[in-house]
Amino acid sequence: MFDIALGIFLFLSPIFFMPIQVGEVNSLQFYIFGTLGNSSYNYQQLLFFYFGIVALFITAMLSKPQREFNNKWAVYLFISFCLSVCFHPIGVKVFGGILLGFLLYYLVTVYVKDYRKLFKFILCASALNTIFALLQFFGINLIYRATGRIDGLMCSSVHLGAYQLIVLPVCYAINPLLALIPITGIILSKSFTAIFLMLCWSAFMITRKIRSYPIVLSILTLTVLFIIFNWQSILGKLNVRLMVWLPTIREIFNHPFIGYGLKPFRITSSLGTFENPCSIYLQIAWCLGIFALIPIFTIKTKDKIILASIVLALLVGLEKSIMDFPRLAGTIIVLFGLLNITKGKTNENQV
Repeated sequence: MFDIALGIFLFLSPIFFMPIQVGEVNSLQFYIFGTLGNSSYNYQQLLFFYFGIVALFITAMLSKPQREFNNKWAVYLFISFCLSVCFHPIGVKVFGGILLGFLLYYLVTVYVKDYRKLFKFILCASALNTIFALLQFFGINLIYRATGRIDGLMCSSVHLGAYQLIVLPVCYAINPLLALIPITGIILSKSFTAIFLMLCWSAFMITRKIRSYPIVLSILTLTVLFIIFNWQSILGKLNVRLMVWLPTIREIFNHPFIGYGLKPFRITSSLGTFENPCSIYLQIAWCLGIFALIPIFTIKTKDKIILASIVLALLVGLEKSIMDFPRLAGTIIVLFGLLNITKGKTNENQV
């Protein structure tokens, strides 16, 4: 029962959309987030994230636990958040959402019975995103207004590329041909990070599975050509990132142990004011201190499918604050939970 509920959450989390906010829903958004607006897609996602986890908690109470919770690093990170609120009380404003995120991780770790069945729900979400991306490519916009980008159902081409990249190993594990679904979405998104990492992953997989070095060489050639033809946009993007990374790093070293708390991020540089550090690692260090990064480097599992998805997510996190976006965070937290329960299991179809 819990597996089905979690599968529905995994399917809806990246694609949920409410075209019109009226009445109680609009009021609920205002009371929780202090804002109104039909275009506040991120707040809609947060509402689904919050109440979806509450629904999963209720379902879990009606289900049988499959294992005990045993992850000292997750406890360590949770304590880091609690201490941050103690040192910086302003963080209590967002602590509720963080608490729900840890609750989701706990529920996945304790109650999931057959995690392989969850892959099909992820595949369906990936396929639906790709279908809408293809429709947008041909000028058909069924839900969102035309933006000049290919966003699928993610409201952002960057988020579309990141999500499809993260679930790529999962789709491949079901059937290698199904990898074409997220790959198509990644290409249509035109997200440099996602395309670059997809090409690297493809070269690695081909080398590992069939050792076809001519194909690998072709993929690596495509990667080089992609970089050559996009070098100006790459340098421009890197310049913007450095404009926020360098002052963020300087601030981190001013408070390396307790950080600045769970308050809104704000850095001013020559390019203007940034409200996002553009890196999950810098964000954690800025908010909680450098020692809060330790759990990230302790991941391990014998299931190469989950590990591949997590590694790709962490690589995307180098230049994106991926946990700030509910469409991505819901799936990533679940994958981290699955990573924990597969530490002692070897998947039969290694990826």
